[in-house]
Formats: sequence, C-alpha cells, structure tokens
Amino acid sequence: MISLSEDAIAYANEKRSPIHIGLPYKVSGCCFDLTESPSVVLGEPSSPGDYQRQTINGVTVFVPREFPEHDPIVIKTRSLLGFRQLVIDGWKLV
Repeated sequence: MISLSEDAIAYANEKRSPIHIGLPYKVSGCCFDLTESPSVVLGEPSSPGDYQRQTINGVTVFVPREFPEHDPIVIKTRSLLGFRQLVIDGWKLV
C-alpha cells in the first residue's frame, strides 16, 4: 500500500504535477537478491504504458505495473540545502 505524507501532497499540488515511482533496481548475487528503493520524482513517466495511474489523496501517482508487493510505504519530502525531493519511507531491502 502506498500513501502520501501531507508535505508530499502539498509539494505535488504546489508544483501542479503528478508523481511517478521508478522501477526498483534488483541486484542478484550468488547467495542473495536485493531490491533497492526506487526513485520518486515529479512528472509523468516517459513510457506511461508501463505504469498504473492511481489517485492518492487527490494526487495522481504513476506506479510501475511490475511494482513488487511490499509493506506499506509512504512517499514524503526530504529537504537538503533548501532543495526538496521526494523519497520513499518504509522500503525494506528484500
């Protein structure tokens, strides 16, 4: 389940832009598999056919069709030196 924090909703509404989640990168080794946390950015994906369009708290969110089942995650903002970016909170490396 994906949810948005209040600051992420305000950020997307301020920019008047949808959010899209990148496809998680999977690393495989001889004795492990690891799925890194995907990127989250404003805007529509370059290939919208690979995504499901969802509306979460009034914000359009594009989620990859092959998005792995996961514990609840929250999209929120992080600020560094005055620049804001969207991040996923609650992603577990599996």
